[in-house]
Amino acid sequence: EALRGEGAILVNETGERFMLTVHPDTELAPRDIVARANFRQIEAGHRVFLDTRKAIGERILTAFPTVAGYCRDAGIDPVTEPIPVTPAAHYHMGGVQVDEDGRSSLPGLWVCGEASATGLHGANRLASNSLLEAVVYGARIAADIGGLEPVRANLPPFEGIAWNEAQGEAVEQRLRNLLPVQRLRRVMTDLVGVERDEAGLRRALREIAELEASADNVTRSFLNMTSSATLVTAGALRRTESRGGHYRRDYPQPDPGWAHHTLMTLEQALAI
Repeated sequence: EALRGEGAILVNETGERFMLTVHPDTELAPRDIVARANFRQIEAGHRVFLDTRKAIGERILTAFPTVAGYCRDAGIDPVTEPIPVTPAAHYHMGGVQVDEDGRSSLPGLWVCGEASATGLHGANRLASNSLLEAVVYGARIAADIGGLEPVRANLPPFEGIAWNEAQGEAVEQRLRNLLPVQRLRRVMTDLVGVERDEAGLRRALREIAELEASADNVTRSFLNMTSSATLVTAGALRRTESRGGHYRRDYPQPDPGWAHHTLMTLEQALAI
């Protein structure tokens, strides 16, 4: 997104700049429109690239060192070659419901950033809104917690997280069995991704339930993933319209009746 802001363009393998016919703002169109345009190119059998050569050139190496590093690791020279890209879905357009001080409904749990549903952003993920959530709610939560008596009970170790004494920080452990995780990712990408429909969402819910039931050595970490996937998928199925990052092929237009935030518990999602 930052590269597009600097003038980089999206092209397919034929060199066609396809955003010219998609939106008046071309590559600076809203995230959801750009993602769907990329998705449809790939669905039609094309490859999609971000071309920074003319707009940024060698400056990408110093102005965008992280991107340049990823390219280098992948064997791509962004100064002379276009960068292959693919659209991704922001699944959590909300998160855990909180009040104006970042408190959840669970006593002692505050939530901020993209894990929270504050009401500060709507149906599209915008970088400025995420920053607002982190900075404003981070400060509000810190002020709200400040002065409170800390919980003095030792918590059991959280599965999937270990403490590294040498580094003095928590580190995430790799899941023992990655196959169910890979299958879950594939289900979410194929059926709950950039474009959705009722048949695909219902199939996704069935496959997520089957993964939970059949996975060997189901861990709490994996159940966290399937719970999140179930909530996202059920929420997308219930919202019979398209709005921002949520696009339904079978309901392609916004419906004024859905112009509000919606809430769902895991129990309600499982019932669906």
